[in-house]
Amino acid sequence: MDTQTQSIKLDIQNWRLRIDERSRNRMKIQIKLSKDEAQAFKNFSSMVKPEEISDDDFMKTIFVTGCETMNQQLSRLVQEYAKENQEELASSGITVVEGEDGQVQLMDSENVEPSETTEEA
Repeated sequence: MDTQTQSIKLDIQNWRLRIDERSRNRMKIQIKLSKDEAQAFKNFSSMVKPEEISDDDFMKTIFVTGCETMNQQLSRLVQEYAKENQEELASSGITVVEGEDGQVQLMDSENVEPSETTEEA
């Protein structure tokens, strides 16, 4: 049986987003979706949300997962930038130190011992 799929482009430029700062460091985020976007979300939700999870918990999970994913992407981009621009950073007084696991740390050049740098002679 062939099923026809339809793709809906999410136009975030036209989204209406409202953020209310609340007391005790709380906030309320409201996103108003178009009819098509709302239907697409309902379809997605009905397919992937386990029955034992409430709609509120599902939305919180989506939001936190999105934040974590964006944080990982930003971290990866900083790591790549640091590796590719070691000389530029060094001229600014920042030393790029690469660990054995490939992770990069940025350190003030004045606080780096010579054995910590990854520069080759």
